[in-house]
Amino acid sequence: MTRVHQAASLLIIAFCSWVGITSVQMTYYTSIGPGPGFFPFWLALIMGVLSAIWFIQLWLRPLPGSAMDFVPNRAGCIRVVALILSALIFGLVLEKVGFSLSMFVFLLFLLIALGRQSIMVTLSVSLLGSFGVYFLFTQYLKVPLPAASIGFISGLGF
Repeated sequence: MTRVHQAASLLIIAFCSWVGITSVQMTYYTSIGPGPGFFPFWLALIMGVLSAIWFIQLWLRPLPGSAMDFVPNRAGCIRVVALILSALIFGLVLEKVGFSLSMFVFLLFLLIALGRQSIMVTLSVSLLGSFGVYFLFTQYLKVPLPAASIGFISGLGF
């Protein structure tokens, strides 16, 4: 079990190193404030340091258990694949269907497939997380989110 976690921490350190090197090549600070390289640099640095601390903790005090405890059962694997596929489909349909509808279906699917709450909670969270967030970002924060490019959907205001 410890080897699996150590490998995971090393992968995170490698990823954070790549993000940090890439962010240094971007503008760190502009005349109006932090540039596009500011946030990824600090996020990569913090995550990299925390992963290094995690690696050292695992090295000094190994975890009990076997590596087989790390691998999910069949139902868990199906959930992981469903999550990855739904995120991929969300990214593919976002420009065509628009943020509101695609996020609503994405949240609805995730909450039904992965959650164990009532249908009212699922519908409420999906509606607020899609249409509520779209309204908040477009109306109050003035941040454009993708609108539907399919004629009849964009005609409905999505």
